[in-house]
Amino acid sequence: MAEHGNRALARWRRWALANLGSFSALFTNTNFGSAWLILAPVVSLVATYAPRRLFLTYFNLFLRRRARRLLNAVDSYVTIDISEPGGEVRYSRYGPVSDNDSTYEEVKAYLSGAACSQDARELRAEGAREGNGLVVSMRDGQDVADEFRGVSLWWSSVVERDVQGQRKADRRFQRLTFHLRHRGVVVDEYLPHVRRQGREIRFSNRRRRLYTNCKSRHSYINEYMSWSYIDFDHPTTFDTLAMDRAKKRDIMDDLDTFRNSREFYRRAGKPWKRGYLLYGPPGTGKSTMVAAMANYLDYDIYDVELTVVHTNSDLRRLIIETTSKSIIVIEDIDCTLDVTGDRASSSSRPRRREADERERLPRYTTVTLSGLLNFIDGLWSACGGERIVVFTTNHVEKLDPALIRRGRMDMHIEMSYCRFEAFQTLAKNYLDVDDHELFGAVEDVLREEDLTPADVAECLMAARRAGSGEPSACLAILIDELKKRAVEKAKAEAEAKARAEAEAKAWAEAEARATLEANAVARDRGNPR
Repeated sequence: MAEHGNRALARWRRWALANLGSFSALFTNTNFGSAWLILAPVVSLVATYAPRRLFLTYFNLFLRRRARRLLNAVDSYVTIDISEPGGEVRYSRYGPVSDNDSTYEEVKAYLSGAACSQDARELRAEGAREGNGLVVSMRDGQDVADEFRGVSLWWSSVVERDVQGQRKADRRFQRLTFHLRHRGVVVDEYLPHVRRQGREIRFSNRRRRLYTNCKSRHSYINEYMSWSYIDFDHPTTFDTLAMDRAKKRDIMDDLDTFRNSREFYRRAGKPWKRGYLLYGPPGTGKSTMVAAMANYLDYDIYDVELTVVHTNSDLRRLIIETTSKSIIVIEDIDCTLDVTGDRASSSSRPRRREADERERLPRYTTVTLSGLLNFIDGLWSACGGERIVVFTTNHVEKLDPALIRRGRMDMHIEMSYCRFEAFQTLAKNYLDVDDHELFGAVEDVLREEDLTPADVAECLMAARRAGSGEPSACLAILIDELKKRAVEKAKAEAEAKARAEAEAKAWAEAEARATLEANAVARDRGNPR
């Protein structure tokens, strides 16, 4: 049957080519009804014997491109649909995989600003997935215009019925319309710009978090959560931080420079990160400084507890699972790991005594100094970007120089004792006064005595309770409290010094006795009776 149809089609083509002139004269000199009487049998023959696939193939090969050019001449605008991610779950060889594409949410966040600034009258407000903010978007069927580098674009919210088997659901799209000649600008520049801006808006609407690393892997489950978190809502800012104002300004300028230097770090071939070493006596505000930095930059905080990290591999896993725009903190670095500067053998007695004490303690971690250095600026530290690493310590002299050199800890910040400028901030915070006649007496006390901001703040709290909040009474009580606290501190320091000297003397005497006993044993062995 197929062979008979092909022979008939070939005969018809030869006949049509031979009588092409007759067809032309027919259409010119006769009416359409006569032409149709002649062509109807031919059309019937072709429809009967020529397969449908033949016409589709001919159209795709010869007519589709010309048809597209014709359509472009009629309608020169292009549309791109960005669809809402579906709720279905896909499966891989490792288990269920959900669709976590965030493009639709980023476009909605970007359009929330455009929808509010334009003449769109029918809007929809939805609570942000994280945080207390609202995402205002267009209602279905609404349009909003946008402009990018002189290119006019239009966004519209579209809803279509999505039918999958027996289930019917509405599928939402954000439809972008633009002129064909701007396709390269839209695809290569505008859409990445929309996603970046949308991410920034979503980031600003989120709840900031304080993370801590989990203790260990659960043996009865395969999944391992490296971090747990709570919402971070610390009230400290640089305005309320008790510190020298010039030093605070330097830190803020450095943070601003870091935050705005994405292109510089990329051009210089360096990971986008920066290290800060905070050192000083206890109570000088090192942890408070970290909170102020996080609030200033609007970053999350990852508090790393090294004592529960088992191996260097676990440490690498931790940094892989941190996000950009975050501060990674290791507090009291000198107490959580053996990072002292005695990697080479030392003959000093205090070093040997500290080593003996460390040997007697149970070891729960095998994290090494090398693993920590790789954590800071090794290859694994380059994953992600826009991270700040902060170390705090009370004894900076005990740290290995390789750990705190420039390039690892780029800025060393000494958190010192409370001086008059820091006290002015505390007085504003606790008593709401900017100046007072008793400030001179307070300045004299702080110049003579080394008191931490924590000590002064505690004295202010006591003075505020006793003075009923009245500034003059509170400051008078504060001066007495500061003098009393200075005496107590001097006494405690003297007792601690005497105790340390006694311990050192006892240690030296014990070592001397041990040496004498060892020499006596050696003599007895050398001179047997």
